[in-house]
Amino acid sequence: MQKFFEKKSYKWEVLLLLWMAYLLNQGDRQVFNTVLPAIREALNLTDTSVGLIATIFNLFYAAMVPVGGWAGDRFSRKWVTTVSILFWSVATMFTGLATSFMWLIVLRSVATGGGEAFFGPANYALLGQYHTDTRARAMSIHQTA
Repeated sequence: MQKFFEKKSYKWEVLLLLWMAYLLNQGDRQVFNTVLPAIREALNLTDTSVGLIATIFNLFYAAMVPVGGWAGDRFSRKWVTTVSILFWSVATMFTGLATSFMWLIVLRSVATGGGEAFFGPANYALLGQYHTDTRARAMSIHQTA
C-alpha cells in the first residue's frame, strides 16, 4: 500500500519540479524585457537591433522546437529536459556578459532560445507520461507558471 502512495505522489512531485522550471523560463523571458533599456544604453543599440534580437530569438526557437520534439521522442525525456534547463540557464548567465550586439544575438537568441526549444516538447511529454489519468489537470496546473 505504501508503494501505491509513493508512486501516486511522485507524479505530482514531477509536476512541481517542471512547474518551477517553467516559471524560471517565463521569468527569464520577462526579466530580459525589464533590463533591455539598460542593455540598450550600455551597448548603444538601435530600435532595429533590439527588434532583431527578439526576431532571431523567435525564429531560432521556432526552427529548433521540432528538433527538440524529435530528441524528446528519441532520447530520455528526463535527460533532454534536464540538459535543456542547464543549457538555457548557462546561456542566460553568459548573456549578462555580452559586450556587443553580436554576442547578445548569439547568447540570447541562439543559445537561450535553442535551449528553451528542447525544454517544451520533452517537458510536456514527461508530464503526459506521468499523468495518464490526470493529464489535463497536470497540464493546466503547469500552465499557471
